[in-house]
Amino acid sequence: MKQLQPISIKRRLTLSILAALVAFLIVDTTVIYQNTLQSINVAFDRTLLASARAIGDTVKFENGKLSASLPYATLEVFEAVTRGRIVYRVTDFDGGFLSGYPELPAHNGVFPKRSPYAALAAFYEDRFEDEAVRVAALLQPVYVGSGGSDAYRMVTVQVAETLELRKTLAQQALRSTLDRQVIFLMLLSTLIWWLIARGMRPISALRRELLERDPDSLAPITTPASRELKPAIEALNEVMARLKRVLDNQQRFVRDASHQLRTPLTVLKAQVQNAQRGHVAPDVAFAGLADSVDRATRVVNQMLALAKVAQLDAEPAQVEALTNLHAMAQDLAVECSPLIADKALDFSLDVSGAEANGFRATGHEWLIRELFRNLMSNAIRHTPSGAAFGIDIRATGSGVLMSVWDSGCGIDAEREAKLFEPFSSGDPLSGSGLGLIICRDICKLIGARLTLRNRVLDEPGTSGLRATVVFG
Repeated sequence: MKQLQPISIKRRLTLSILAALVAFLIVDTTVIYQNTLQSINVAFDRTLLASARAIGDTVKFENGKLSASLPYATLEVFEAVTRGRIVYRVTDFDGGFLSGYPELPAHNGVFPKRSPYAALAAFYEDRFEDEAVRVAALLQPVYVGSGGSDAYRMVTVQVAETLELRKTLAQQALRSTLDRQVIFLMLLSTLIWWLIARGMRPISALRRELLERDPDSLAPITTPASRELKPAIEALNEVMARLKRVLDNQQRFVRDASHQLRTPLTVLKAQVQNAQRGHVAPDVAFAGLADSVDRATRVVNQMLALAKVAQLDAEPAQVEALTNLHAMAQDLAVECSPLIADKALDFSLDVSGAEANGFRATGHEWLIRELFRNLMSNAIRHTPSGAAFGIDIRATGSGVLMSVWDSGCGIDAEREAKLFEPFSSGDPLSGSGLGLIICRDICKLIGARLTLRNRVLDEPGTSGLRATVVFG
């Protein structure tokens, strides 16, 4: 199925504005039409009222009899003025039909308390012979000849007019209004399209710069942009800067990793060749082979661990749990016991400040375990045979502190500056320099803080390094 093309911002804005304008014009046209019709009714209602008064003046009460004599020529005059059909009805004192068109429905007898005219009149719409008519009803006083308050009695005069002329005039006004508004809408549409296109020029310029850039370029975008586009450009520049750092780190990592793997493999090959040629004794050759294999294995394992940490960092959510640091330290001591026994090290595990089960840290359990596995591995590697190293766990005011210390030579200023550079801080004979990188990335991922400090600075008379991780 063919994929639909997305609507452009310019078209979406134009359509939205025009839709709002069309809705406004429809409402405005409806209001104008109703107001025009109301004005026409006011003007023509005067004619209806004049007709009703003229008919009312012909009503007489003579010789005890009520009569109304209206020459038809009078109605013809009014019909000529309104260009419609005029009918009337006169109702006597008691509500009975007196004169006119009996088909015209009688008035209901309700008149407004405040009429715009001096006479007591009402205007309304009704139907006559299935045709809509405008009706004027007038209360006409008739002199009956007796004295006092009963000298006059009221008859009702109704005059109805068909609505052809009124509707014609209203429709003409409506057409005139619509013609103007359609022309206005067309001109406004063109103006809106031009203005939006002009306002979108910075986006077009940004798009053009991005398309014309070198595919490998991650340099910041320098196109001048409006205030609304600046946050997007700043965010895009930040993303490209992070991407450049990631790519640079990856390239450097791959370059250094290939170099570090090439070295032990080259040494391993040379050792195998020397053993085959009998240049060294078999036991010496096997010992050298074992050391080379161990170093290559250590580099590969740390590279795999670093890749797994990066993968967990890229995942949207991590499975977090409370990890018992004391129990984990005991497990790691058992796991590393062959290495500890091989160098006859004096290992100690010291907990203080809380119950052993109370030392818990929040984070991915594998990450925390890998963090301290690397710290213990570094401590064992740098501690001389027969010397001491250990783990301290204690509670702090806001969390838990766990440190791994050794009795090695510590770090000097030159090595301290390169501690967290891949393949630069390790022992060239026994380490790869990836352990501290892994520890740093894990701490960043779980929200912990890692510090490295020579023990002699805090414990005079000692030697070695203390790696401290603060949770909380």
